[in-house]
Amino acid sequence: MTKNSKRIFIVEDEAILLCDLEDIVLELGFDHAGSATSVDQAMDFLASGPDIDLGLLDLNLNGQPSDPIADHLLAAGIPVLFVSGYGRRGLADRFADCHVLQKPYDERKLAAALELMLNTRA
Repeated sequence: MTKNSKRIFIVEDEAILLCDLEDIVLELGFDHAGSATSVDQAMDFLASGPDIDLGLLDLNLNGQPSDPIADHLLAAGIPVLFVSGYGRRGLADRFADCHVLQKPYDERKLAAALELMLNTRA
């Protein structure tokens, strides 16, 4: 584990973006809790009860909303950061309090969002 020990679960359906996010998370000093590329894969991973401090979720996974993943994480008290080319458009009303990072993003904006969310978590 890194010195930060904050574990981030990444869900992204585009392989290049997923690799990029994994690299950035590690470069920023966070731990990578795991990754998934679909709702089913993410839900299978979450069923194993992993230690996660934050979910970093693409809003749209091959045409399927990531809502079930977000619902699961939020019910467990784990904050969610949506990453989406749609911004807040397409975000279900129940996720109005969640942070959203607009694609395309840069490492600086992602770092700021992660720090804000993980440092203010109760």
